[in-house]
Amino acid sequence: MKTKTSEVNLSGNAVNKKVSLSAADTKDISKITNLMVDVIRRQRRLWRKELTDLLAARYAKYNAEIPRNHLIQEVYDDVMLDGHLTGITENRTLRTTNKTYVFQIDGITDDKLTEYIKDKEWFEFTKDEAHKSTYVGENVLWISEFKKGEILKVEIIPRGLLVPERSTLLYDINGTKGIDYSEIKDILLPARFYSVVGLLEKAAVYTILKRHSWSSWDEFEELFGIPIRIAKIASQSETVKNEVAAWLEEMGSAPYGVFPLGTEVEIKENSKTDSFNVFFKKIEALDKELSKLVLHQTMTTENGASKAQGTVHENTMEQVVLSDEKKMLSFLNNKLVPAMRLLGYKIPDNAKIAVEKTKDPNSQITIDGVLMSNGYVLKQDYIEQTYGVEIESMPGSEQKKADNPKKP
Repeated sequence: MKTKTSEVNLSGNAVNKKVSLSAADTKDISKITNLMVDVIRRQRRLWRKELTDLLAARYAKYNAEIPRNHLIQEVYDDVMLDGHLTGITENRTLRTTNKTYVFQIDGITDDKLTEYIKDKEWFEFTKDEAHKSTYVGENVLWISEFKKGEILKVEIIPRGLLVPERSTLLYDINGTKGIDYSEIKDILLPARFYSVVGLLEKAAVYTILKRHSWSSWDEFEELFGIPIRIAKIASQSETVKNEVAAWLEEMGSAPYGVFPLGTEVEIKENSKTDSFNVFFKKIEALDKELSKLVLHQTMTTENGASKAQGTVHENTMEQVVLSDEKKMLSFLNNKLVPAMRLLGYKIPDNAKIAVEKTKDPNSQITIDGVLMSNGYVLKQDYIEQTYGVEIESMPGSEQKKADNPKKP
């Protein structure tokens, strides 16, 4: 039976709608305008986003007639420049994507099938972008290059073109027409681990306010961080005033200066040494709020107070990671594996992707000790793989050979 695959041409910002100009189009004002507008809309706007931009983006996103996604994605790109937010989101993502994923049949790892995804760049990219849907809303992955039985390249569809509420991929960010990507099962893989809006909708407020505090702190440093130097001169000549002012400017951080006779230099220092705490404490509080939002706790990124509290916070983090792992396996087995079959991979119906469970030697040795004390015999291969050691012979193996000599 032949497997039928869908063929879709995706070109730039125009999906299934190639836009080009030739010599014959130089007088076609409509076509030229459409091309220019399409190119301009695709350009990423780099100015700093404020709360007003977030409110406008949310208004567009929650539009009842047709939601617009590109404005809020621009806000997300901007807020992800925050170092703390980048760190905690990467922390959460890596705890899921860094695990070893294998193909299993009836709970047993199949090494041959696992070679389809093992050490494949496209698979690592797919896992990473699928999990990031937790923060940015629905991500649609596009298998852009493949041949029968082999995926070569996976890309991410620009999120500004998506209307996840309707599973629509727009031809243009402000248009109304597009394709229903839910109908394309082989080369388009929608991933949604949280909601159509994403976790960054809540994080954006904290990040923007934090940026305000950084700016205010910077201004405070300029005003009060460096002592003010005041030069008093007897002369009223504008030439002398300008010359002394230039000398003060040229001093910079130097601890000395040469001034004409009669010039008095006074240094005004800021007596309020703890004023910076206004900004520092606010930034610190906002970082903690971001940690609670993304990681559901703070102690894995901040200094903990006690081992008991640290254990509670780590257990909370484990529950978050377990939830993400379940969502990842659901996406891989319900979206990626069926697509791989349609693209020519020979994957049995009862095969699925799972996380390889690695044994902790510290806890496993206790379990193995109880088994051995009750008379159970462990295989040499198991001991070598579990504890990473090489065993030349097992206890009792020499006696067993003596009791059962080989016949000539």
